[in-house]
Amino acid sequence: MKIIFLLLTFISFHAHSYSNFIGHGYTSCLNCHYNPFGGGPLNDYGRVVSATAIGSTALYPKSVDEEKLAYMSGFLFRKPTQNWLRTQINYRGFRVVRNPGSSQNEEAKWINMQLDGRIILKFGENDKFVSVLNYGYAPLPREVPKGTKSSEWRSREHYIGYRFTPKFGLYAGLMDKVFGIKVIEHIAFSRVSPQATQNDQVHALTAHVLGEKWELGVQGFAGNLSQSSDLRMKGASMMLEKTVYDIHRVGASVMKSENDYLKLLSYSTHARLNLKEGSSILGEIGQTNKKTGNGSDDTTARFALLQTYLRPWRGTYFLSNIEYFNRDINQDDYTVRWGPGIQYFLSQRLELRGDLYNTRSFSPNSSTRDSWMYLLQTHIWF
Repeated sequence: MKIIFLLLTFISFHAHSYSNFIGHGYTSCLNCHYNPFGGGPLNDYGRVVSATAIGSTALYPKSVDEEKLAYMSGFLFRKPTQNWLRTQINYRGFRVVRNPGSSQNEEAKWINMQLDGRIILKFGENDKFVSVLNYGYAPLPREVPKGTKSSEWRSREHYIGYRFTPKFGLYAGLMDKVFGIKVIEHIAFSRVSPQATQNDQVHALTAHVLGEKWELGVQGFAGNLSQSSDLRMKGASMMLEKTVYDIHRVGASVMKSENDYLKLLSYSTHARLNLKEGSSILGEIGQTNKKTGNGSDDTTARFALLQTYLRPWRGTYFLSNIEYFNRDINQDDYTVRWGPGIQYFLSQRLELRGDLYNTRSFSPNSSTRDSWMYLLQTHIWF
């Protein structure tokens, strides 16, 4: 289970708003994000939604109404005085405990996962032109891949975008890959297997098309240019989503990428279902075919995810996750990971979260002890 521990330790959660918020009626990420596929900085509308619909009002007196909360949603708790510049600060850290309760094997550590400064330039009606820079701290894995810049301070994303019409836009720069559901957990097998986690950003050109009942993303990428050329995963991806019954989304994704040593072909189908009142269900199933550069190793992995996201009252969400992963569909070995979680937005700028993970490996030829782990996370932004 060392691999699982490394993933949980060195892959952070990198989202301000979440795919689960389809439960609040938002089928498209473009409503609240500058990036039409979610993640990264929130736009003005997204910050207002965070203050008036997502965050709890527990820290505010009753005299503070929704209009006042919306006014205070801007940087430094005030409404912006101009329309062209936005700044944001974002911190995220968590305590991870492996083998809790074990007198010999318990491991506990506090990890500062993220400290970002964000600058957004925007011009034109409805933010027709945007330029986003997200620079900050992120801890390095224990083993940094050869050819990768080793600084813990780096750009997490930087791109420009231009919307020719409200229905069509182009974006270019360093950004996340367009593939599948951006679930809260970037350790999810559905993100790790196709190499679509928050540390897998690429320099890319992305097209976004928004229809009345559908949404399309097409992306071509040259890999991360901070890596040496032989390691850069170059390729393309496409994702199509369709709105069904007005409040649900179903979709499919495909992505092909390769460098000098590895070729990947990933594809999946997914659904984001609105249970209303802020609650939702997410599901995704897919496969990744992997070939080594010399063709000696050809395997296909299968992954699946089911996540429920229930909101009993404002600011509080109860989660449950079930994941499946088979590293090679021609083998009988597979892994199941499951666990509950709770997410509490104490206010618009403060998120607290706790997750419990149980990981069990199944094999006809051997047996292993279950792995347990819990994480306590703090997220603060301005």
